[in-house]
Amino acid sequence: MTDQSNQDNRAAVRGEAHSPAHSSGWLSLYGAVSILIAVAAVVYAFSFLRFLPQRANKMDFTHYYVSALMMRQGIDPYTTNMKPMTEALGLRGLDFSNATYTPTFLLLFEPLTLLVPLAAYWVWIAITMAFLAMSLYLLLDGLPRDYRLHLALVGLVILYPPITDNFFYAQSQIMLLFLFTLFIRGMGSGRHAFAGAIVGLAGLLRVFPLVLVGYLLTRGRWKATFYAGLVLVVGGLLTLALVGVGGSLNFVTVVPFLTSQHWLARATNISLRSMISRIFWYSVSIRMEPRAAVVAYLRPGLELARRVTVLLTTLALLALTVYATLRSSRSSDNKDEHVIPLWVVTTILVAPTAWIHYLVLLLVPYAVLLRQHLRRQVSRRATGLGLASFLVAELLIVGYLTPGMLATRVADRAWRFWITMLGWPVCLLLVYAAAYSLAVDTTPSPVAARANVTE
Repeated sequence: MTDQSNQDNRAAVRGEAHSPAHSSGWLSLYGAVSILIAVAAVVYAFSFLRFLPQRANKMDFTHYYVSALMMRQGIDPYTTNMKPMTEALGLRGLDFSNATYTPTFLLLFEPLTLLVPLAAYWVWIAITMAFLAMSLYLLLDGLPRDYRLHLALVGLVILYPPITDNFFYAQSQIMLLFLFTLFIRGMGSGRHAFAGAIVGLAGLLRVFPLVLVGYLLTRGRWKATFYAGLVLVVGGLLTLALVGVGGSLNFVTVVPFLTSQHWLARATNISLRSMISRIFWYSVSIRMEPRAAVVAYLRPGLELARRVTVLLTTLALLALTVYATLRSSRSSDNKDEHVIPLWVVTTILVAPTAWIHYLVLLLVPYAVLLRQHLRRQVSRRATGLGLASFLVAELLIVGYLTPGMLATRVADRAWRFWITMLGWPVCLLLVYAAAYSLAVDTTPSPVAARANVTE
């Protein structure tokens, strides 16, 4: 075969791998369908944005603002009752007394407390929108340059219920989505120092992203691990210097509260610890209420069984993730992009508590699965599981189509309670299975195989 023939064959293979008409298949949404999705997303977004002013003085923005304001004034928000200041500022919705976010996060939030609460709220919403836009730009990079495909995907993201949750509660997970996206881009491009620094920063802000250090250690990414530790140490020392030793270390005193039955038993908590604990608690519950969660008291033996089951299941999940990572490392196609999505899902599952808005982080594995599907570098099993997970999530939008557009208002109807409690764990476990399949599958795609033959 001549050199010219080889080049032509490789060009044909590349064309087939990146052509929307051939590789995207039913995932490429064209014409009327993409426009319909986009219109539905715009209508939904505008109706939701009109509702946002009602949330300007409520949780979780109230929590951020008051906690950071107290810290700026030299008051320890972890040991001081926040409710008097909350009421004095005319804010509402604070259903607990002390701050629960890391001192570094509150320290970085402090500049917004120089504004009045309403102005600070809208600045925070604008910052969140900017993080979302930048994340989508990076996640869509590498897909076919077909405006119809991009239009449909952006519309689906707007309709993705965890996005609604993030803006409804003025949450910070979209910020983490941006950091996770930078991390996977950094690892994929060989900028390991940058990627490691991102992990360190994310850990300072929310702690649970430090699970990604396990990925760096398992893959032997020592440079990235070093820079993650460096940022943690330097950032931690700066926080201690600016906030104070007592005000910083008192953060650990709120951990037992965050992992208490008060939070773990709620239907909207989708951490692995919560899923397992609810099986025990609901089996002996006196009543189940979405907001009050569950009133259940386990005998000492059952309580011990619950704790042991949670521990063993968590260790088993981590072991499975490490196994998939090591197996992928032995593959000839040793790419970080094939494994990081599995660790992203794992960070959510093993977090002490995880809420629906944490699932915006799943946009990372969804995007990777789609990109690998278009390149024919992923198995049908992984593609099918990922698609099933995303469809389950999109179908759960029905729980948001209420007058208040609040997914956790499931007390109105029993079915909303059950679709919330069962639907999101199913969505999360399906995408874990998809990411696991992506990591361990070493079978080359037909297109990749033909490319190898022509060479």
